[in-house]
Amino acid sequence: MHVEREDFMKTYLKLGLTVLLIAAFCLLSGFRAQTIIHDDGSETQDVLKVSESASGQKKLRADADEFQKRNYTIMDYDNDNGKGFRAMKTITKDGANRSSVDRVVHKTHDGFFCSTYYIDYNFTADSIKELRLGMPIEENGADLEYIVSFPSGTNVKSNASKADDQGSTYMWSLNNSSPSKISLQATVWHKLAIYVALFAIAAILLFVIIMEIRRRNTISWKRAAHMRRVEILALLLPLIIFGYMGYEYYTGTHITSDALAKVSQQKQEELLESREEDKKLHDADTKKQRSDELSMSKIRSKTLELSSALRDLNRNYQSGRISRSGARSEAASVASQVQEMLDSSKGLSQADRDELLHLIEEAESLASEQSSSSQEEVRSAVSDEQRRADAIASDTTAAASGPDSREADTVRGDSASSKTDRTADNNKSKAAEKAKSDK
Repeated sequence: MHVEREDFMKTYLKLGLTVLLIAAFCLLSGFRAQTIIHDDGSETQDVLKVSESASGQKKLRADADEFQKRNYTIMDYDNDNGKGFRAMKTITKDGANRSSVDRVVHKTHDGFFCSTYYIDYNFTADSIKELRLGMPIEENGADLEYIVSFPSGTNVKSNASKADDQGSTYMWSLNNSSPSKISLQATVWHKLAIYVALFAIAAILLFVIIMEIRRRNTISWKRAAHMRRVEILALLLPLIIFGYMGYEYYTGTHITSDALAKVSQQKQEELLESREEDKKLHDADTKKQRSDELSMSKIRSKTLELSSALRDLNRNYQSGRISRSGARSEAASVASQVQEMLDSSKGLSQADRDELLHLIEEAESLASEQSSSSQEEVRSAVSDEQRRADAIASDTTAAASGPDSREADTVRGDSASSKTDRTADNNKSKAAEKAKSDK
């Protein structure tokens, strides 16, 4: 009764731990790197990074770009604890035999009946950079939560801080400030292959039993001897199958020198892949930089061309070679071209953007100046017409009053001539009187 109660408590304890672990995975905010081993031998790395702050989310976008350059599938991730992204990458069974998807867990044996995975990794402050997982995000005292999941029924031995044996999931809470060791040995049994082998053994035994019954009922001695030889050969097949299963059991449950040599070989392959990946990223960055420089060179050439066109337009307008409407339309066209170039160009520096904006202001100013100048000229033409109209009206008035003026001038002339004659007579009389007095 006591044993049954302990088994009952263990069952519920495992179930509770499983629920808590799943809840922790779903509500995780921070940094999680999970490696999933599939039944078919393929491997998937699932990296989750979440941040609550806006600055952290901005830095995560740079991490997402780096993962995307390395052929990871990027998905936006949002939960109650923050926003971030998930990066996923899957390699096939053949790829997993050559190298590890996360550079940590390695496959040391890939047989017909089982596969063996091995981890012997020392986590240090440089591990996140070496594993190319981006920037660390501390959450609950851990810079990284590393998780490995296997198919159900996997035999696992590990030093994981949290383990869900029923779900075959194991987690380590890692911190840059405290180096730690990750150890794991897992044997994944290929149940379908085992069932097929057992079915084949049972079928062979049934065949041997039926042949033995027929052999006993055979009258011919030669035929009976031949059937016995066939039975012996048929019985060798189960022995061979059992022998191979025993070999795989030993290889799958023990880390031998051959297994360690295979791990070393995979690490060398991973180093070559990392170098090739770095080379591809460097080539891609160089190509992008050259493309950006070429694009900026085209933009600057176009800017100089439009600026020169704007100066020529202003010069031609001032010299009278182009009409006001033509100058205004060409200035508006230049402004629209510069605005389109500003909207379509990405990655412009602040200096280039300011130069384009200044060019737009010059074009718009020239167009508005020509418009206001046109209005001033219209007003000036109206004033000239008004002055001409006033002059014509004054001339008409002067013509109407012409005869009266001439008569007045005649009267004034007669009066003036009479006054002159009297003055002359007076002068003559005064001169005669003076001559007499002298005598």
